[in-house]
Amino acid sequence: MPSLPSDLPTGLVPSDLRSLFPSLADDEVPYYLLRKGDCFDTDDALPGQAARRECTQPHDAEVVKVSELNGTYTTEAALKKAASALCKAPLEQKASYQAAGTVRETLVQYPDTGSYETGIDKVACSLAVGVGKGTHKLTGPLK
Repeated sequence: MPSLPSDLPTGLVPSDLRSLFPSLADDEVPYYLLRKGDCFDTDDALPGQAARRECTQPHDAEVVKVSELNGTYTTEAALKKAASALCKAPLEQKASYQAAGTVRETLVQYPDTGSYETGIDKVACSLAVGVGKGTHKLTGPLK
């Protein structure tokens, strides 16, 4: 096995992923790192990202379920259909417990085909108030 040169400068590989993306705020995470019960805001300028928020503070959405895709999907449409199917029942059930007007839409976040091929298989199923619109916010955890 070939050895690495001993005169390589140190510090070339960051010790944490955050340093690879300096433009992200400390609370910004890729959607696939969200967990059930996480509350967050979204930004149309940062697709696939979520800004974690305390559920007791104003926020756009809350994760109801995180699932994993299984199978072979070669198109965005196929991934979207599979992700939507995973989220349909849990989102409908959770929405039925919410007061009228509390949640206004569902948010299903899933990998694109390139990400899925690299092993990212998480689907985040969330209830939201109007993602990115900023006029209405959730102010507590979902029931």
